[in-house]
Amino acid sequence: MAGAVLNTVNVRLNAPTIAFLLGHSSSVVVMVDQEYFPLAEEALKIWEEQSKGHYKPPLLIVIGDENCDPGALKSALGRGAVEYEKFLESGDPEYAWKPPEDEWQSISLGYTSGTTVSPKGVVLHHRGAYLMALSGPLVWGMTEGAVYLWTLPMFHCNGWCFPWSLAALCGTNICLRQVTAKAVYSAIAEYAGAAPPPSVLLAMSQKGFRVTHTYGLSETYGPSTVCAWKPEWDSLPPVTQARLNARQGVRYIGLEGLDIFNPQTMQPVPADGPLPNNEFHS
Repeated sequence: MAGAVLNTVNVRLNAPTIAFLLGHSSSVVVMVDQEYFPLAEEALKIWEEQSKGHYKPPLLIVIGDENCDPGALKSALGRGAVEYEKFLESGDPEYAWKPPEDEWQSISLGYTSGTTVSPKGVVLHHRGAYLMALSGPLVWGMTEGAVYLWTLPMFHCNGWCFPWSLAALCGTNICLRQVTAKAVYSAIAEYAGAAPPPSVLLAMSQKGFRVTHTYGLSETYGPSTVCAWKPEWDSLPPVTQARLNARQGVRYIGLEGLDIFNPQTMQPVPADGPLPNNEFHS
């Protein structure tokens, strides 16, 4: 609504890498959870040192959390940061926002993890995010008021566009500060469930979970293909079910086209490949 381009930063990166992202993206606002304020502060310092006089301090907004050390928030506010709730109070509830003039305008910028070189950026547009935000709930059978337990970080393809999906559905986001088995099970018992990674398909099914396998990448805004489960597979042995569920090749409703190509000739080939013969261990 503000016309800004979102750039969710991987909190597992070190300060020099984050400094590169902030500088490369020309960030003007930095929003950080108070747990990660020291990391953000170090990155901003490095950015300033590397800018050679062209550094313009961004607006620094810190999101407070009573579950964190209150000293970190106090320290942040003492260094010129603005607390998130206070920042929201400065907004205008009557602001007449407008959609972008062009649906192909950028909505977000995501960086891949650089291994031998600096990270590369993937720019996403409003049209793609809109289609994925509506496509996801259709594929996953989500209805109004859905409850979503987050184990997927937003720096992975903007959380597969589910932040927008949940807003469209008037849903509830359940967030964990630490993604641990105990916290996940506690949240499931108290609130709802979420899809676990496909690498634990068999083990999860043995524990009573119904797992849906999807595949995607940054350029497709997250998952864009899914394993469409067939009712006749329900009676098959668990290992066979896991092998079938390890496939994903049915396109999302929002994906325009999907095909299989010969990597040498780049010509389409029949979709008749063998089932994966993976080994599963509980």
